[in-house]
Amino acid sequence: MVYFYLFSIDKVGDIYIEKSEEAIYNLKKDFLKDTVNNLISEIELRRAAKSSYMETFVSRTADIINMKKDLPDSEFNDFFIGFFRDKPDYKFMTVIVWDNKENKVIYDPENLAGATWKDTLKANTSDLSSYRVFIHGDDSFLFGLTKSYVEELVKADITNVIRNSKFDGNSYIWINEIQNYQGGKNYAIRRIHPNMPETEGMYLSTDMTDIAGNHPYLTELQGINKDGELFSSYYFKEPGSDKVSKKLSYAKLYKDYNWVIAMGVYLDDLQPYVDQTNKESKELVSRITIFLVLLLIVIVIVSMISVSLLEKIYYRQSKKAMESELNQDVLTKAGNRRSGTNDLTNAFKEFKRTGLSPGIMMCDVDHFKGINDKYGHSAGDMALAEFVNVMKGTLRSTDKIIRWGGDEFIIILNGMEERHILDFGSKFLTSVSSLKILDHQEEIRITVSIGFSFFKEGDEDFHGALRRADEALYKSKSEGRNQANIIL
Repeated sequence: MVYFYLFSIDKVGDIYIEKSEEAIYNLKKDFLKDTVNNLISEIELRRAAKSSYMETFVSRTADIINMKKDLPDSEFNDFFIGFFRDKPDYKFMTVIVWDNKENKVIYDPENLAGATWKDTLKANTSDLSSYRVFIHGDDSFLFGLTKSYVEELVKADITNVIRNSKFDGNSYIWINEIQNYQGGKNYAIRRIHPNMPETEGMYLSTDMTDIAGNHPYLTELQGINKDGELFSSYYFKEPGSDKVSKKLSYAKLYKDYNWVIAMGVYLDDLQPYVDQTNKESKELVSRITIFLVLLLIVIVIVSMISVSLLEKIYYRQSKKAMESELNQDVLTKAGNRRSGTNDLTNAFKEFKRTGLSPGIMMCDVDHFKGINDKYGHSAGDMALAEFVNVMKGTLRSTDKIIRWGGDEFIIILNGMEERHILDFGSKFLTSVSSLKILDHQEEIRITVSIGFSFFKEGDEDFHGALRRADEALYKSKSEGRNQANIIL
């Protein structure tokens, strides 16, 4: 019976190790997919916010111009042309002035005018994200912002988000832009690659191979064409070294930009988890085996049941510990985006059930890039960690702190009432501005900008509140930073 028991334990151990490997592998796949999907959601949020901001910008510009509408025709024309020609903040706008009496263009710095004013409008307004058209005297006027300009701003923002994002295990996000969905030479351009920034802008071909002779780009393109996404494995150099390791990646097509957004993890870090799990399992089995041998046959039966239960409990605890580690941001010890998405989803479900919404707070560190540039990334990391410590001291234990990406955080303020939230924001800003961070005897001070919102009945999911909080955050930044605003 002892031999049978030992033999069984050995087999159970093999199964346990196999299941542990499988659980870790699946957790990594979920982590990759969730991270990429979260970035795509971030792109959508930023596109909507940027379009809204540009519409506001165009509207405010129109208000400024309307203040001069009582000027005589020639003076108004001179003012209008000079306004866009001489102010640097408006030189990126599309501007056309047309003489209706003479049926000719008066001002067209980009050579966009057609044969008639009607042709000019038809050719240009479809490419504008936001614009205004009006008539003053015998002249017609058009000004606006192109969709391509707005999209380039969003792409620049996302590039900064990716470069400032940090993940465990040498993981990072990269983006390739497809030029030809049929594949072949120069089928894509490498747009963003934090591991090898010197290769950004290079053309990729589907006949490229990794160190094992695989064709990762061909495999990726085939999966993208078939399903729009795929998991794949290949060999690639690890960041900061010449070591080449096997990598698991997840890639998904963002069709609007022809971007393949991908993220990978190196699989050589699976073994330490498995070895530690195996070691602890064997130590536990050895102790129990000695005990069973001493207590003879009856105790053997009872102990076999006990060991089985202990193995299950230990497996659940190990899995829970691994999930907890994956749900925590390594640098700041706040919740990461993966866990934050779950917390926001649960909060929205509770709102739908009870009608009571928590406060949704979005904030980021003002001029954080300047801190990194001036003091170095280690000082920036220290500033983020200290900022989270201040949040933990200011917030309640029931509130959720989520590192959404880079220096951007989301806080779920459970039980917060709308009438109190701006007072809370003011106190929070005071706490942060009093924070002193010492780096090599040099004092660093930070401020943050805050946007608040709440769930409301028309929301389909939590993203609605995030969009409003993000708009409020942009308002705080555009009005001078170190302040809080709310949009309901």
